[in-house]
Amino acid sequence: MGMGLRGRVLALAVLVTTTLACHEGNETRSVQATAVVDMDVLDFGEVPVGEWREREVRIRNVGYVPFFAIEALAIIGNPSYEVELTDGGGRVMPGESHLVKVRFHPLAEGVTEETVFVSTDANQGAQAQVRVTGLGTPTQIGLHPPVLDYETLEVDSDRKLTVTITNPVDLPLTLAVRGDWPDPFTPDTITIPPNSTVEVGTQYLPRALGSMDAKLEVRSCEACTPSVVELKGNSVASAFVFDPAPVPFDLIPVHERTKSFTRARNITWRPVTISQLITSDHAFVPLSKPEGSTVAPGEVVELPMEFAARFSGPNVGDLKVQYASDKPRQSEVILDARGGRPTLAVTPVALDFGELPVGGKVEKVIRITNAGTNGSLRFMGVASDGDSTQFNVDVPTRGTQRLPWASGAWPTLESGGLEIAPGNDALELKVYFEPTVEGSFRARLRVRSDDLFNAEREIILTGRSRTSGPCVYELSPQPAMDFGNVVPGRGAVLGFRFKNPGRAECAVKDVHLSNDAGGAFFMPGGRLTGGVVLYDTAFSAMVAFRPQTEGEYTGELRLTVNNPAAPTVTLPLKGVSRQSCLVATPSYVDFGPIRYDCAAAPRKTYISNRCSEPLTVTGADIGQGTSTQFSLLTPITQPRTLQAGEGFELEVDYSRTVLGQHYSPLYLRTATDPTPFLVPLLGETNHEGIQVDRYTQGTDSQLDVLFVVSNTTTMDPYQERLKAAIPGWLDYARQQNVDVRMGVTSTGLVQRGPQCGGGANGGEAGRLFPVDGNRARVLSSSSPNAAAGLQANIDVGLCHNLVQGLETMRQALSAPLSEQTDDPRTPQPNDGNWGFTRPAARMAVVVLADEDDNSGFAPDSYIQFLQTLKGTGMSHRSQLYALVPTDGRCTTAGSDADRFLEVARGTGGRAESICEGNYRPLLDSVIQRAGDLQADFPLTTTPTGQAEMSVFVQGQPVPESQWAYDGATNSIVFGGAAVPRPGQAVEVRYRSVCKTPPTTSP
Repeated sequence: MGMGLRGRVLALAVLVTTTLACHEGNETRSVQATAVVDMDVLDFGEVPVGEWREREVRIRNVGYVPFFAIEALAIIGNPSYEVELTDGGGRVMPGESHLVKVRFHPLAEGVTEETVFVSTDANQGAQAQVRVTGLGTPTQIGLHPPVLDYETLEVDSDRKLTVTITNPVDLPLTLAVRGDWPDPFTPDTITIPPNSTVEVGTQYLPRALGSMDAKLEVRSCEACTPSVVELKGNSVASAFVFDPAPVPFDLIPVHERTKSFTRARNITWRPVTISQLITSDHAFVPLSKPEGSTVAPGEVVELPMEFAARFSGPNVGDLKVQYASDKPRQSEVILDARGGRPTLAVTPVALDFGELPVGGKVEKVIRITNAGTNGSLRFMGVASDGDSTQFNVDVPTRGTQRLPWASGAWPTLESGGLEIAPGNDALELKVYFEPTVEGSFRARLRVRSDDLFNAEREIILTGRSRTSGPCVYELSPQPAMDFGNVVPGRGAVLGFRFKNPGRAECAVKDVHLSNDAGGAFFMPGGRLTGGVVLYDTAFSAMVAFRPQTEGEYTGELRLTVNNPAAPTVTLPLKGVSRQSCLVATPSYVDFGPIRYDCAAAPRKTYISNRCSEPLTVTGADIGQGTSTQFSLLTPITQPRTLQAGEGFELEVDYSRTVLGQHYSPLYLRTATDPTPFLVPLLGETNHEGIQVDRYTQGTDSQLDVLFVVSNTTTMDPYQERLKAAIPGWLDYARQQNVDVRMGVTSTGLVQRGPQCGGGANGGEAGRLFPVDGNRARVLSSSSPNAAAGLQANIDVGLCHNLVQGLETMRQALSAPLSEQTDDPRTPQPNDGNWGFTRPAARMAVVVLADEDDNSGFAPDSYIQFLQTLKGTGMSHRSQLYALVPTDGRCTTAGSDADRFLEVARGTGGRAESICEGNYRPLLDSVIQRAGDLQADFPLTTTPTGQAEMSVFVQGQPVPESQWAYDGATNSIVFGGAAVPRPGQAVEVRYRSVCKTPPTTSP
């Protein structure tokens, strides 16, 4: 400071000190200059990085002599702090202060410190230090919006969005993109100037496919916590997605056409303009002209397509949709003409419940299957209209599994989407006719699914009701079904018998347990829907009791009859369950089925004491059951005391004088148990063993042939081959003197479309083609126009997609079609098949199909139908012949036809490949078989021998010398001249073998 102010101050201090040196010490101190700082620590607290905070430190003069504030310094040199001695220093008078300003400007996050050094020329407190601290926190950067969502755009295209960034501090902000996918996102600047607001453009340019996300991080310092803008984007190969994809087409023959469609949806953020549709194969043709149209984001364009087969077999191509977005681009979808999508099939398509008394209830079953080969079908539910109140449905079942409805109430029920796999998987649905008033009723049941092209199939329900009753009945046992004592954990079976002794018929329905005592009582065969019990007839059913714990149980059997005054019939059930020392081996006595004329061997059960203490059996008696057919052959005439493990036999007889099932309780009574111990008695009496088999001899010159021809879209070449074989086949029949009667039906069970022709829209459902009768439907080989007429009828059309030929065959040859000139279930007039079949003629069913049957029911049911078509013992008079896929020699709609082949084998028919160029060999074999008279007649059961066997033709006995019994085939075989002539009635009477009932060992 030299000789300046500082020198003068020091000189003054020396003068003062010298002048006062002669005074006392206390007086000396009172005139000294004294400085103090008003704080030891200065804490700025939290301050965002880049912001400023200012605080003051006071240098106070607490003495009586002025001093000078000389300097204030930040001695650590932390750049986040600035220190200033106001006015550059100066004189501080007693009682006054001088300010030191400290500014905090954090340049990083976290705690920072500094030390402020203050110096004065005071005698005391000339120097002081103040510890300064502060916490830098994240800069409050303004970002709007906080998320940039670029949505969906094509790969190698870009989109720019902006974010507004506000820098509130005097530090520059830096921008960087980080995260899982930083590369596609690029901001147009990397620095935001101090104290400014800038709109930053950010580009999304994906080079790969998929969803991507990153973060735009904005910082005020390198290590500072960033403020973040979320960046989101999705990259796709092209703007359009297609539904369905692949685009499905029905399989069709060469030169035929079928239609399908797909929907193209723009999933990107920008509108696009379609420029052209191109297919890889000219067999696929777009049916719309969307060129030049602009498709907004999210908008859907429907693209109908047509497929025209150019060669045999499946075909796969693609459709390219060319469009412009940021540049010319294209989307592709596969065009799949292989077929096999999930397809809803329902059998049968009509249920006629016949006539029923008011108050009755009967059931029939429909079967729901998936006729596709690729993927599962979803059964969505049913809906009904018309006279729906007279009909109802049960829950769907898969085998024995019951699948409750998800929601709704009859007549509209939702299944929740039950899946049906291709092949043998199926759902069954019981349909009930339950008339409440007299009349004729008709309803339409619609089965609904997710089948893309045939979402619904309908079943026509018909039924008639008449007023009858009131029902008079006898229900046994009475007054209750008493199970006595059944040990916990074991089960016992008794039964009830409902008999109609009155003149009016009884309509019985809803036979069930209205009270099952928590499951202790149940019906082993399940609840009974009902039926009609005619005069002097009866029916029986079982009820079981299986208690799990000790106690007394009561329940109730309930059913409804057609008696308005008392429609509800109940039968109390009761039983007790306690531990018992008695045990019966076996625990029940079952006589099984016994023929009316066959002796019933007595059955025994062994009664023993399983306890360690003696037990006295006081009696045994047969209680109230369904009849008095049982009797005790070894009654207990006096009490019997059984030691531990000791026992005795009881023997029961069965009189078999009343037909039907019989149930009675055998009660064992002891001195200690108040409730008798139960041993159930069961038996069934069937008809006597004189068997009568009746036949009608066919002719060697009559043959009825039903052609079942597939009308699916792939059948054109095969229908043509069959038509080509017809003229020569009919010539061969005439050469063999076989009178052939012919009719044609299709494999269509449900309607498809008018392009099939014939008046039934492809759904002949067994009716002979053409249903509209515009030409003869029943043809004779004797007609000069037979070949041309049959060829025309074989042309059943090419419109369908579902083969259900076994069921259409059964419908064609069953009532009402086979018995009436008009089908009462359909609107078309005179569409019945009456006059087609002849009782004496052989029956041949010839199936032509290029894929397997989808009727749903097991092949066995169709085999049995054909075997019984001509009557008992006439099974070899009806065969099925099949022209179907048998190998891979050509491409067909289906690779195999196992169901058709199984029925052909089971009926003694024959199968050939549909790929054969000539169908004559199979057709000629049908004619050859029809030329033979039937000489052997198989019996329905095994005879005891020939002693009681007699044979009649036209009611006249045939001498034993003219026929023989062939044990190997269990047949009656006529000798040459004795073979019955066509149309003659044949009857064979014989005693069949009594089956020996199983014996019971003690």
